[in-house]
Amino acid sequence: MTMKKLNTKKSHFEQINLALDYIHCNFGSSFTAEDLAAISGYSIFHFHRIFKEITQENVNDYVRNARLEKASNLLLYHQHKSIETIAHDSGFASAAGFRAAFKKKFFHTPKAWRKGGYEKNASEISGYEVSMIKVENNIEIQDPSIVNNEAIHMVYMMTCGYKDDMSEIWSHMNEWCESMGVFKAPHRYIGLFHNHPSFEPYNIARYLACIETNEAVYRSGRVGKCLINEGKFARFSFTCTHAQLYKMMHLAYTKWLPNSNYEVRNFPAYVEYKNPDKLLDKGIMEVDFYMPIQFII
Repeated sequence: MTMKKLNTKKSHFEQINLALDYIHCNFGSSFTAEDLAAISGYSIFHFHRIFKEITQENVNDYVRNARLEKASNLLLYHQHKSIETIAHDSGFASAAGFRAAFKKKFFHTPKAWRKGGYEKNASEISGYEVSMIKVENNIEIQDPSIVNNEAIHMVYMMTCGYKDDMSEIWSHMNEWCESMGVFKAPHRYIGLFHNHPSFEPYNIARYLACIETNEAVYRSGRVGKCLINEGKFARFSFTCTHAQLYKMMHLAYTKWLPNSNYEVRNFPAYVEYKNPDKLLDKGIMEVDFYMPIQFII
C-alpha cells in the first residue's frame, strides 16, 4: 500500500470514529445518516461507502444493531421499565417496530427475552447470530463498593470481538502511545465495553482499548478520543483471565444488580487493568470492574 493510500485510510478512521462516538452516546436520540455524514465531514455518498469499508456494516444496519444490543441489556437490567419505554430509550420510534426488529435479530420477542430467552443455548437455534455466555457454577463474585468517580479523559482503539487473547489491539495501542509520548505522564489502562454481557462477546462485542491521559494528544488514524463521564459506579474487584472476565461481569449484572437498590445508568461499563502487562498474554489479571449505576427511585 502506498504512503498516500495509508494516509487516506488513516483519515477515514479518524472521521468515521466521530460518527461512531456520536452513535454510541446518543442511542435515544433521533438522527439520520445525513446527520452522521455531516459529523464525519463527508458527503452522504462518500459517507455510506467509507462507513462500510471501516465497520464492515452499512450505517443503517450498524445503528439498528447497536440499538438492539443496548435494548437487549436494558430488558434484563431494567426490569421495572416497560418494553415500550425501553424501545423509546433505545431510539425506536414505535414499540411494534422495536418488537419486529428485536425478534428478527435475537429470535425472541422482547418479552420472551426478558423472561429467560437469553439463557437458551444459541447452538439450538439455526442461524443465530450470537453465542450465549456459559458461566460455570464455581465462579463467584464479591459484593462491590459504591464509588463516585471523576471524569476520565482517554485515547482509544476500537475492535469488534472480545477474545481470550487481546494482545494484538493492546500492542497497537502501546506502540501508538509510546510514539506520542503518552507514557511519560501518569496514565491508566482501561477497557470500555459498549455491550453489556448478556451474550458471549467473542464475535460481535464492541470493545475499546483505552489509555487514560490528560496530555494534549490528538486523534490519529484508528485512535480516537473519548470521555468517561463522572458519576456513581459499583466497583467489583476480580482476579481472572480474559476468558473469565466477561463471565464475571455477566454475574455482576445478573446476580448482584437485581438484588440491589440500583439500576444501570445509560453509559458503557469499563474495567481498569491493575497489572497491564497481562494484557499482552493470557495470564491472570487484577482488574476493577466499574458498573455505571443510579439509585432506583
